[in-house]
This record gives sequence, C-alpha cells and structure tokens, in this order.
Amino acid sequence: MTVSVLCFYSRRPEITPEHFQSYMEETHLPLIKEVFEMHPPQSYRLRYVIRVKTGAGDRLGAVTSSRAKADPDAPVVLVGSPQDMDWDAVGEMVFRDELHIQQCLSVMNGPGGQRIKEDEETIAIPEKTRIDEQEDKRHRVASEE
Repeated sequence: MTVSVLCFYSRRPEITPEHFQSYMEETHLPLIKEVFEMHPPQSYRLRYVIRVKTGAGDRLGAVTSSRAKADPDAPVVLVGSPQDMDWDAVGEMVFRDELHIQQCLSVMNGPGGQRIKEDEETIAIPEKTRIDEQEDKRHRVASEE
C-alpha cells in the first residue's frame, strides 16, 4: 500500500509568492531529487495556493476572495477566510510502503537532509513547516446500474 507524505510550506514574509514558487521549482525541488538519488519517492508534486490577483476567486464566486474586496496576494478560499490559510505550498511525496519511507528518512537524517533543511530555511518559515503522513486507500464509487 502506498503512503504519501505531505509537506506544508509557509513562505517568509519578505518573499513574494512568485519568487517562492520559482525558487521551489528551480532550486529546492532539484536539490530534493539530488539528495534522494538512491531512494527517491515514487513521485513528488508541489501545489501552490492560488492568489486573489489571478482572478480565480471572482470566477469561482468566492466573495471573500474577490479582487475588489481582498489583498491581491491573499489566498483564494472557497470556504472559510483567507486568514485561515497559513501555508503557501504543499508538497506530496508518494512512497511504495513504510520501508521506502524509512529508507528516505535515513537520507534525511544525514548530511543531505541537512542541506534540504538549510535550503528550506532560506525561503520558508521552519516553525510553520508541517509534515503529515497519509495512507493511500483508494475508494471506488459504485455506479448505479
């Protein structure tokens, strides 16, 4: 059974959302791939918060995310308040099983892991970084016949 590890990143306040995203894609992700060369996750995907300035809130009918009513750099939220969103990106690493995660953790506890942590500290707030583990239990929805 596959297992996903979710990493929630909160950018430093002096870093723009655009710079944060480009840094994560062009610097941090290649570093992760380099460090995990021997035991890479099956996949690693980064997803970013959509900002009000994109107009997505207006298109989705999210009143609290309307360009006319919110800070352009505020996150678009469909339910709740933009202040509730305390992260800027979520990374999902997928592993084939618990043993695979343990192999990657051994890498993270070494010099390569220290390089990743130091790199994250240049762009994200370490105290706000959260890491959660999720089992991938696929559920099928039965269609009516």
